[in-house]
Formats: sequence, C-alpha cells, structure tokens
Amino acid sequence: MRSGPVTAVKFASEGIVASSSTDGSTKFWNLSTGQETEKTAEAVPEGFTFPNEGGAKPQRINSYVVAAKGQTLVIHKAPEDKAETAADGSDDKAGTETPVAFFQCASEIAAFDVAGANVAVACADGQVLQLFAAVLQP
Repeated sequence: MRSGPVTAVKFASEGIVASSSTDGSTKFWNLSTGQETEKTAEAVPEGFTFPNEGGAKPQRINSYVVAAKGQTLVIHKAPEDKAETAADGSDDKAGTETPVAFFQCASEIAAFDVAGANVAVACADGQVLQLFAAVLQP
C-alpha cells in the first residue's frame, strides 16, 4: 500500500507492476508475492515511463473493453462495429454493452493497466491491486 494517492500503474515487465504516487515516488511490486521489490534495475526495461495522461481511460482488449467508473472496474463486450472504436482502443460507447465482469474497489480508481488477463488497479486511497480477468484471455 502506498502512503498517498496512486496516480498511475503500469506493467513494467513480466511479474512486475510499477506505481507512482502524488508524492512523486515510484514503487515496483512483485506480482507473485504482492510485496514491494528492490530489484528494479533488473526487472524494469530501459526506457520505462508512465503515460503522460491519466491512466483510467477505457482500454480495448480483444473483443472486450475495460473501463473504470468511480470505484468500479467494468469489463464489457466491445461494440461489433469496428468503426465505433477509436485509435487508442477505446470507444464512445464504453459502458453501453452489458458487463461481463466487474470489480468494486474500496476507493476511487485513479488508473489501471491491462496486460493479457492481468489487470493492475491504482486506487485513490493508496492501494495497488492486481486482478486476474479470465474473460480477457485470448
């Protein structure tokens, strides 16, 4: 758990999630243990950076869209019409399809990142969560 609100999360490498906080610090988490790791030099690829924009934008993964709405992370089927999908993988109809999975956090979702069926969630209360969404498996 972070000491302040988490502003971003991103899968840094296989088995490692990075999180940044409002205090400007970056921490790296081992997904196997859930503990902070000190092996950042070996675990994080050269040139790793967080996105400049907020990390709570909808993401299209295969035929699903993952979106954050307040304290809830929602996974729903993506619209069938590919013309409705933006270049960044999101769509203007995010949330209009029937949800197939959801997760309720204890506080507002500040950011999330998806890598295959793994989802990293940054919470405003300082929590960094790892979820496994089987529906996202190819």
